[in-house]
Amino acid sequence: MMKRNGKVNAVLSVSCMVVLAAMSSGLLTGCQAHKATYSGFLSDYSKLQPNPEVEDALYYQDPAKSLGDYNKFMIDPILVHFAPNAKGTALDPATLKKLTDYAYDEVRKGWSERYSVVDAPGPGFLRIRAALTDIKKTKPAMNIHPATKLSGIGLGGASMEAEGLDSQTGKRVLAVVDTRAGNRLAIAAGLDPLGHAKQVIRHWVERFVKRVDKAHGYSGK
Repeated sequence: MMKRNGKVNAVLSVSCMVVLAAMSSGLLTGCQAHKATYSGFLSDYSKLQPNPEVEDALYYQDPAKSLGDYNKFMIDPILVHFAPNAKGTALDPATLKKLTDYAYDEVRKGWSERYSVVDAPGPGFLRIRAALTDIKKTKPAMNIHPATKLSGIGLGGASMEAEGLDSQTGKRVLAVVDTRAGNRLAIAAGLDPLGHAKQVIRHWVERFVKRVDKAHGYSGK
């Protein structure tokens, strides 16, 4: 009997280690990254390089330009431009529109806190073009039980490509390609079929605004 208990305790110990490892991974990584696939939305991918600040994201910025030169932003409607291997093609048009409308509202809201959002080109205006290139729906049923939630099998997410153009010259100032999964510890997002995709969109907006803030010397204080 003692040997059997020892085996049971060993199995329990291994299980606990697996759960703790999964929890630690979720706590440390937040929105997980996955390698992106090009969709063709951007006209040029040749200058994209790994972003040292964001794991697995690709980024380009014109070395002759500073984001600090721009304080007004033109926001194009967010498009859907699926990559060849995208899984989101099964989503119905109404769901896609709901998500692109959400993304557009989040982008405008993010810029409006400290910057002007404009509808026509001008000096010091940056035009933002962006497209969702894949959407992975969240599986709420997999995010209810702690064991399946920690495994990450119910996570949703999204992929995107975006670029910033000088509104007067049309010259590219920056470009980004990124794919993210949601945070497995985000309870509310895990219960909404589009919850993790929305979480990832908010993450992208916050990250980009922070980059512009840094270029303008804004410390957040």
